[in-house]
Amino acid sequence: MKYIKKCKTGIGYRKLLKIHKSEGCYDDTKNDNSKIPKVTTRTDILNDLLQEQGFICAYCMRKISVENAKIEHIIGQSYVDDEGNSIGRLEDTNYDNILAVCQGDFCLQETHCDNSRSKYQNNKPLLEISPLNEPQMKHIKFTQSGKVYYLALDKETTVNDTLNHILNLNCDAMIEERANIIKAVKRSLSRYKFNKRFAQKQLEYWQAKNSTYKPFCQVAIFELQKHI
Repeated sequence: MKYIKKCKTGIGYRKLLKIHKSEGCYDDTKNDNSKIPKVTTRTDILNDLLQEQGFICAYCMRKISVENAKIEHIIGQSYVDDEGNSIGRLEDTNYDNILAVCQGDFCLQETHCDNSRSKYQNNKPLLEISPLNEPQMKHIKFTQSGKVYYLALDKETTVNDTLNHILNLNCDAMIEERANIIKAVKRSLSRYKFNKRFAQKQLEYWQAKNSTYKPFCQVAIFELQKHI
């Protein structure tokens, strides 16, 4: 998980803004029986989300595309506040409430990201952490074994519960992938005797977006920042 800055400049954002103001629906594939391929509003929105995220999942940082990405709502669509207001429904078309995420199928039998979260929607329709929250993202860390965790005084227990259980970002396959990246980074640094100039160049390499981020890039960034 890494910080995502909303751009709000694309076609999808402008379309969604109009829909949000009119309380409409962005899924214009519903009730459409035509077999003619077309760029839908949903596709335009996904394109905007993917471009600002560098084509990686907002939660696990796997590589994603329009073909396999899903639209995720930070405030769950089923969320109703204590006063009975259907906040989730009202925020359904708010661009500041949506992300692009993967299919949650990296860990074989286990689900993760949005697919795992869906099991908890009724009891926990609000996430304790958001990749749009820059201060929170500064407290995301990784162990040498590849586990992701949150280290801060604020909401540490609840956020780590979200990472571990609700989003299931510490499933075995995900941990292994992150551990391999950390090992590769350390091998590379070791060859250059942990030279700070080399570490800086490597950091710039992993930070570079160039339209797409490298999968699991924040893992390498976190490790490299220790050596600069």
